[in-house]
Amino acid sequence: KKWSLEDDDDDDEEAAEGEKEGNEIEDEELDPLDAYMEEVKEEVKKFNMRSVKGGAGSEKKSGPTVTKVVTVVKTKKASPETEKKKGELMVNDQDAMEYSSEEEEVDLQTALTGYQTKHRKLLEPVDHGKIEYEPYRKNFYVEVPELAKMTLEEVNAYRLEMEGITVKGKGCPKPIKTWVQCGISMKILNSLKKHGYEKPTPIQAQAIPAIMCGRDLIGIAKTGSGKTIAFLLPMFRHIMDQRSLEEGEGPIAVIMTPTRELALQITKECKKFSKTLGVRVVCVYGGTGISEQIAELKRGAEIIVCTPGRMIDMLAANNGRVTNLRRVTYVVLDEADRMFDMGFEPQVMRIVDNVRLDRQTVMFSATFPRAMEALARRILSKPIEVQVGGRSVVCSDVEQKVVVIEEESKFLKLLELLGHYQEKGAVIIFVDKQEHADGLLKDLMRASYPCLSLHGGIDQYDRDSIINDFKNGVCKLLVATSVAARGLDVKHLMLVINYSCPNHYEDYVHRAGRTGRAGNKGYAYTFITEDQARYAGDIIKALELSGTIVPPELEKLWIDFKDQQKAEGKSIKKSSGFSGKGFKFDETEEALANERKKLQKAALGLQDSDDEDAAVDIDEQIESMFNSKKRVKDMATSGGSSNVPAPTAGNAEKLEIAKRLALRINAQKNLGAEAQVLVSFQFKDVMQQATNAILRGGTIQAPTVSAKTIAEQLAEKINAK
Repeated sequence: KKWSLEDDDDDDEEAAEGEKEGNEIEDEELDPLDAYMEEVKEEVKKFNMRSVKGGAGSEKKSGPTVTKVVTVVKTKKASPETEKKKGELMVNDQDAMEYSSEEEEVDLQTALTGYQTKHRKLLEPVDHGKIEYEPYRKNFYVEVPELAKMTLEEVNAYRLEMEGITVKGKGCPKPIKTWVQCGISMKILNSLKKHGYEKPTPIQAQAIPAIMCGRDLIGIAKTGSGKTIAFLLPMFRHIMDQRSLEEGEGPIAVIMTPTRELALQITKECKKFSKTLGVRVVCVYGGTGISEQIAELKRGAEIIVCTPGRMIDMLAANNGRVTNLRRVTYVVLDEADRMFDMGFEPQVMRIVDNVRLDRQTVMFSATFPRAMEALARRILSKPIEVQVGGRSVVCSDVEQKVVVIEEESKFLKLLELLGHYQEKGAVIIFVDKQEHADGLLKDLMRASYPCLSLHGGIDQYDRDSIINDFKNGVCKLLVATSVAARGLDVKHLMLVINYSCPNHYEDYVHRAGRTGRAGNKGYAYTFITEDQARYAGDIIKALELSGTIVPPELEKLWIDFKDQQKAEGKSIKKSSGFSGKGFKFDETEEALANERKKLQKAALGLQDSDDEDAAVDIDEQIESMFNSKKRVKDMATSGGSSNVPAPTAGNAEKLEIAKRLALRINAQKNLGAEAQVLVSFQFKDVMQQATNAILRGGTIQAPTVSAKTIAEQLAEKINAK
């Protein structure tokens, strides 16, 4: 009962009744603990009344009880009603309540910290005008006399000789011929010699002096051409010229990549030189524990190799105390086109915008679509564009073969190729989907080919382990999606098989570019089915640009596809691979999807309004079909003299059929099994009418039979439901 000031006397009476009840319970020899609890409750009730009225000096039965109640009063700041309840709870388990209260404070603090952290996760833009950055030097290049003597004609001839280097932009230096000419330290020269880098590749010959001059650069070169070294060597020179890092300072160089595998590969390449120079490198990427990476960053690192998402987490972590971009003067975007294509543009732009404006920025990729160039020019300042061997072509060391094949024959052809090439070196098989990778892995295992599977659905630890095993030759066969197509450098990779045909030109170039690296011979086989004729155009383009003969079957497939498209009045579009509108369901797929949903609902015993509407639609269809059947009867009664029934007779018949249909529909909805019997009986009746019509010399129109068939199917569906 609720207590109030007006009910003062009533409460006193209740207290007295409580005492009487307590005495009765004691007489029945109740448990002493229960008796004590009753006394405590009475004390709490009296104390609560006194605290509200402002009275004092009432009797207390025992010391400990008073102490407990006082504790409750200190904690309590609510209405008397809730106070009374809380008092009972406190007395029952004071220690637990006190512990709970402390725990609640901790939870609030944690929640507050979590909320603040959540808001700090977004990397705040930096006002560069308010920060005073240290000046730094970025032009280290001194042209050697041998290069200075070269005339413009000699330079152009040398560029043409070096796989046709093309240069855009003012003030580009001449390409170098040896490592010594690019102005690097003896330590790096010794490391280059130790790791077998004899002379610069075409991209290195032109890009290294351009970056050494302090210019921003767009580097476009085929896969396996040594782009990594082209940005690493100038970076080390850049870092060694600046003062050492102090405690709490961030990196001097940041290298961003689209995939974790490429980040790890660049880190490995970087460490070949960094140990001798005393420079620290940290690889920051998602999918692994963040604590180890934070610990490494707090110890300080001159170079960070990262994927954009995890880098933003690091910059925002612990209120920006883990690392920062204040010392960054050198930024590299490797595989820049794929980074933007994968949707990293906002993260990349956020990181780049937080770096000082007078930074040096370098972009490298094997492909550089026109759409990306405008974006690149937002990041770069007066860049030099260096292009080797035309826009994105497959390396001449790769022998390309395209096989037009049926889907069923692909696996047998794959086994034939593996039997021929497996002994010679490692093999990568590319598929389009994760489930296809796992499915093909099982099939190859059954065929006694030990292999590994690599795709985005595998967690990071396993991905690292798989790549290490494949690179070290533990397993020589890898089934992968295009996640492995970028930047994966495996020695002795002999064969690439495109088991699923690549759906755009750039994807084909990168897949084929896994083999034939660093001057080694490689082979690339592509399987294409007649259903994939729309991709033939991109493959023909890739073959032509790399100087490979196009197979006549592939040409015929493409010509047939073009003719078919023209006949249908459709325009032929070659996929660039850098846009998409999402999947569009056609009517058939939508109907199948709805059918599956309804079957699931039926299995679970669910029924919604949509299903009822669908049932009504079916009923209407059946009704319209039976209206057409009525014409058979009319033609029969008219004895074949006229196909058009009399208006009055027709209306009467329609009314009769409508009644019968109404009964039938009700029976279907309510009677289940009985409805099936009724429908089958009535269909029999319609068949008899049709037979009679034929015997009397009438005719049956074709739609009658088809309508009957459809009606039967619809009726079966309703009964099944």
